[in-house]
Amino acid sequence: MHSLVHNLNVFRACFGWSLLELLIVLALVAIVASLAAPPIYATWQLQSLYDERQRLAQQIRFARFTSIQKNAKVSICWSSACGASIGFLTYLDKNNDSYWQHTELVLSQWQIRKGVFFHFNRDPQISFNSAGNTAQSGTMVLCSPSSTSAVVNSEKLGHALVLSSSGRLREAKAPCP
Repeated sequence: MHSLVHNLNVFRACFGWSLLELLIVLALVAIVASLAAPPIYATWQLQSLYDERQRLAQQIRFARFTSIQKNAKVSICWSSACGASIGFLTYLDKNNDSYWQHTELVLSQWQIRKGVFFHFNRDPQISFNSAGNTAQSGTMVLCSPSSTSAVVNSEKLGHALVLSSSGRLREAKAPCP
C-alpha cells in the first residue's frame, strides 16, 4: 500500500509545468494577442461608425415621419447657432423660425459617441415640412479620427447618409473631410 501511494505522488509531480514552459506559453499568447489586437480594434471602430450612422438615420426618419404625422415642421439641429447646446436636438418648430426656443416641444436629444466626427455639407440643421420634404438635401459623413476607416486612392472613407429633398435616406461611403 505504501508503494502505491508513493507511485501516485511521483505520477502527480510529472505533470507539473516548469517555469521555462510557462514563460514560453505566456510569450506565445502575448505574440498572438499583439497580432490579433489591431484588426479587432479596427473592426470595433468600424462597427462603432456603422452604429452611429444607423442611429443618425433612425433619428432622421423619426423626424420626417413625425413631421408628416403631426402636419408640422420638425427640425434636427446640432449647432449652437440654432439653439442646440449639446449634441443633436430634434424639435417641433411651431413658429417656423428654424431656431429652437424653450417653448417648443423637444422630441429627442442625443450625442454622437466620442471619437466619431460628423460633417454635413449643408446648414447646421435639417428641417422637414408637413409633407416630409426638406430643403437641406446633402451628405452627412461620419468618420473616425483614427486610421481604421477604409482607405481608397489615399482618401479616408467614412460612413455616409445621403439625404434627398424628398426626405429619403441612402447609405454610402464618402471621403472624410
